[in-house]
Amino acid sequence: MPKDNPNLPHKEMPQESSDKAARTFFGVNPDKASRRSAFRQLLLGALMSAGLIPLLFYWRFGEVGGLGWGMTVFFVVYCLLAAIGLYFRDRPGYHTPVPLRGDWADRVGAFWLVNCAFGPFLGWVITSVFPLTVTSWRWLYALRVILSVGLPLITALPLTRYLRGKATLVALPMLVVITMLPIWSAVNPSRDLWNGPVVRQVQLTGDHELYLQYTEQSLGTIK
Repeated sequence: MPKDNPNLPHKEMPQESSDKAARTFFGVNPDKASRRSAFRQLLLGALMSAGLIPLLFYWRFGEVGGLGWGMTVFFVVYCLLAAIGLYFRDRPGYHTPVPLRGDWADRVGAFWLVNCAFGPFLGWVITSVFPLTVTSWRWLYALRVILSVGLPLITALPLTRYLRGKATLVALPMLVVITMLPIWSAVNPSRDLWNGPVVRQVQLTGDHELYLQYTEQSLGTIK
């Protein structure tokens, strides 16, 4: 059947999707001047986020902490990803030749960035809000590992089918690095989940407690 048959459903190419996202979320028009201006602003935003967010956390709380560094990485990566997308829009040689299929795999892959960004945050909230006890810590840590490791990996797999041609040179490092960020955040909980708690003596009281050595969390004293 001819490719230009008007009755055939139109398969939106990734560059068309990127133009739509640029207009919707960043107000960037398809012209080069608009994209270049937005590109410079996004790079400046990444630089300012890297410096200001840790400074604000330190000024307010006396330390940056895991939440402060996590927010810093989130905004820096967000700005850099948007800037990279605008930069390579004018370089069709680096666009994937694979059209979007719109099937279940694409729907799963659409949640990749969402899982990479909010999976570790939700995992951190769960293990911070709910008390870690001898009976609860395993399933709380398991849920954190699923959110930070399992979901980013599962949602990244469908995107590998778009790694074709020169697009692989750009997309593959981004896919690997960004997927590794949430995984890195769950390394210590994973090690505690694998090795389990240890018994240590509390110096001030002389009591013994169950202690998660990699995340430095106490599960309570042992009588």
